[in-house]
Formats: sequence, structure tokens, C-alpha cells
Amino acid sequence: MGLESGSRSLFWALGFAGILAVCTLLLARVDHGLVVLWPSFAALLLVFLARNAFLGLLSGAFCGSILLAEGNLIGAFRTLGEDQFLPIFSSEWKLSAIFFTLILGGFVALVEAGGGLQALIGKLLGPGRAAAKRMQLTVFGFGLLVFFDGLANTMLLGRMLRSAADRCGVSRVKLAYLADTTGSAVACLAFISTWIAFQLSMIREGYESVGVEVSAYALFFKSLPVNFYCWFALALAIICVVRDFNPGPMGKWERDARKEEKSREPETVSSDSSHWLLAIVPILVLTLSIPLLSYLIGSETLLPITLSKFADAYAEAEAHVPRILVASSLLAAFVAALGCWVKNSQSSQATVKIPAVFMSGVRDLLKPIGILFAAWMLGAAISQLGAASLLSELLEGRLPLPFLPVVIFGLGAAISFSTGTSWGTMGVLMPLAIPVVFTLTGDFEAMERESFVVAAIGAVFSGAVFGDHCSPFSDTTIVSSIGAGVKPLDHFSTQLPFAVIAALAAAVFGFIPLGFGLPAWLCLLLGAGLLFSLPSIFPKHREHPV
Repeated sequence: MGLESGSRSLFWALGFAGILAVCTLLLARVDHGLVVLWPSFAALLLVFLARNAFLGLLSGAFCGSILLAEGNLIGAFRTLGEDQFLPIFSSEWKLSAIFFTLILGGFVALVEAGGGLQALIGKLLGPGRAAAKRMQLTVFGFGLLVFFDGLANTMLLGRMLRSAADRCGVSRVKLAYLADTTGSAVACLAFISTWIAFQLSMIREGYESVGVEVSAYALFFKSLPVNFYCWFALALAIICVVRDFNPGPMGKWERDARKEEKSREPETVSSDSSHWLLAIVPILVLTLSIPLLSYLIGSETLLPITLSKFADAYAEAEAHVPRILVASSLLAAFVAALGCWVKNSQSSQATVKIPAVFMSGVRDLLKPIGILFAAWMLGAAISQLGAASLLSELLEGRLPLPFLPVVIFGLGAAISFSTGTSWGTMGVLMPLAIPVVFTLTGDFEAMERESFVVAAIGAVFSGAVFGDHCSPFSDTTIVSSIGAGVKPLDHFSTQLPFAVIAALAAAVFGFIPLGFGLPAWLCLLLGAGLLFSLPSIFPKHREHPV
């Protein structure tokens, strides 16, 4: 019966995909700029109708190929293969993401098999009825710790803590939300991360287009207080944990998880449990090796160590970051394997076969990697069609200056949501936003102009991360759902209300008053105060642990 139902669902999904392809053939004959947005809409529509992320993303990519081939089906298949699929293997960043993700799967399997994870989780969570809240605080804390890369954050937290979430009565979609929220937001705010080199290069490119030299790092640091969406997203995450606030579908998932945990028999602790250091040491190796290797590669001299020198070294090591990620994951996996060997030497039970355990973790991620391939192919089609550029042209007209920051944020959010790429949003919007600020502030003093430039930079970063948090096409949305073991659509639907709330707070209490001259610190206080009051304003969304 299950097989028959699955075949019927696949039949309908393929039927919908065929209808979308036919519609695309008709649209290929339409000479209108908005047609380039069709692949994103088609992918989103099929993801919702078929509840199949891979098929939806791949269909969207094929629709984009049809448009690029101007309705020629043979040319569309050629474009799909030559221009969207094969270039993945020529991108060092994408290949490193694939290897890093697969190795990380094996790493987590080794850490779990070593037994130290159970001891670590038990030590962090402790006994008692407050375990659910403590579990979520643990996820949030780990998310702040793994600051160097959003992808590593989301995959690591989901894979390592989902079993503990089940035991503590925390839904896996809540785990995915906390991991996803801390991942991109922290990486965007961190002055040492895999994001920083790209962010700085985009700021420089924006200034180069107006013929001005600038300290990109200085502007980045000045933009931190006005990166309102990232701050409010993190604040909302901690508020939803501390005050048990779960708007939208998340409330039902949390209630069901609490009921299931209450009916579950208490687990007995094995007398052969390992030491918690067998888990924390490999985690620390993975967390610290990336910034350490970046410093060793990018710095001319090791001593003295200063924050500015560390940040400059990280920027210099930008070209080596893909290899650093893979090397760090391999090093961490080796340390985790040593932990399994230690357990084998001390255990009275059957020994753990280390290669088999590692490969089992790798195999768990082979199917989800296909979703990443489809997402990249759709992103390539969207980029080749110029969808982001079309949206960016909204900035070309003359705008009321006080509303410029919120308009840039809104446009960045639209681009990132429709394309699923935060870096792509920064790459398209930053070089346009900074020149627009210079155009609109032509008669201003340098310091006054810089305040609007800083606001524009924060708005671009905020809008880009918004898409990372709620777009069904985003790598981190997909990877965080993979890591937590939930369907991408379930993660998308439960995280969307949180992202929208944080975005509204960023727009209404952040960028609009900032544009009219309100200090950034006061905007942050106003927005945080509103977010903190939401559980009292909407008490029905509060879920009390049972």
C-alpha cells in the first residue's frame, strides 16, 4: 500500500513537472522581463505541490534552461548539463562543500560511536523536567560557538543533537530552526568567518565603482550595529526558547514532541559509557582548526597575535578556505576515529569498526547531497537569466533618502528569498547600493554620507541573510533540515514565521527609524523590546513544557 501511494505521488509530481515545462515553453515566446522570475516560482510551486525538494529544484532548473534555450528542448537539456550541472565540478567552493558535508557526516558518526557524545549531552542537559529548555539553550550555545561557517554550524548541530532532541521532547524542526538561525546570522556578524572575505570584497567593489578608496574592515565593523535582521533573528531565537514562544506551525510540532517524550520510557545509562572528552575534543578540533589554519596560511608572522592581524590573515587566506574546510574536517574525523579506538581498547563489548562507521555516516548524506546539486543548478539558471539584476533595477530611480535603507533591505530580502543565495544577493546588490547612496547624497558632508553608506551595507547583509533563513532554495535551509533529519518543506514552513517576525522588526524598528536619524543602539533596544513582549501579546503561542 505504501509503495502504491509513493508511486502515485511520484506520478502526480512528474505530471506537475511536465505541466510546468509546457508552461515554460509558452513563456519562452513572451518578450517580458518578468519571465526570468518564472523558474524560481515554478520550483517553489512544485516544492509545495509535490513536497519533494529535489524534484522541485531540478524542475525549476530545467524551466530556466528552457528559457535560456529560447524554447528549444534539445538546447535546454544541453544547457542543463553543460551550463548548470558540469560547472559544479569546476567550482572549488562547491566541491569543498560536498566533501566537507560528506566528511562531516562520517565525523559525526564516529563521534556518536565513540560514546562521548552521550556523556557530553548528559552533562550539559542534566536530569529533570527542564531538559527541553536546557536542550534548546545548548543548541543555541553551540550555534554561537561554531561561528566560523554557517554550513558547518547547521550540519554539525543537527547531526549531533537530533537524538538528544528526541529524548528531551524537542521537535526536530525546532532543532533545525535554532541551528539554521544561529548559522547564517552568526557567520554574517563574525569578523572572522568564511563569509568575511567575500563581504569585504563586495564593499570594496561598491566603492571602486565610484572611484573611492576605503577601509572595508572599518566599514564592516561600523555596519555591525545596523545589521538589524541578524541581531533580531538571534534575539527572537533566544526569546522563543526562554519564554516558550512558538508562533505558526512550530507550536503543534513542539506539543507533539512533548507528548511523545512524556510517553517514552526513561533511558538507562550504560555502565560502559565513555568520557565526555571523547566528544568535546574532536568538536573543538573542528571548531578551532579552521580559524587557526587560516591564520597560519594568511599571516606573514605568527607573533604578536592581535585581532586586527588575525582578521587580515583570514582575508588573505580567502583563496584557501575551501581546502581549509576539507582539511579541518579530515583532521577532526581522524581525532574522532582515535576516540573510537580508545573506546574499543577500554570496552568489554564488541569493538567498533571505524571505517564502516565512517562510511555509514557518509552514506547517510549521499541522497541529500543530490538536493544541493539541484539547488546549485537552479541558482545557476537564475543567475544566467539575470533575475537578480532585474529586481535590483528597482534601485535605479530616485528614492526618498530616509527610506533608502529599508528599500535596500526589502529588495535584498526579495532577491535572497527568490534565489536562495545570500552571497549572490550581496554580490548583486552591494555594488549597486553604495553608488546609489553616493548619488542621492551628492551634496552631503563625508561623515553624513558615510552614515547612509553604513546603513546600506547593514541592509544588504540583513536582506541576504533573511533569504538564507526562509528560502526553500537556500543551501543552509536544505542542509539544516538534512542535519536535523526533517523534510526541507517542514523546516521551511516552521521557520518562516520566525524569519518574517524578525524581518518586520528589522524594517519597522530598525531601518525606517535609522533612515530618519535615530541612533542604531536605540533601534536595537526598541526592536528587542518588541520581540521580548510578543509572548505576552500573543500568549496562545506559548508552549509550556510538560
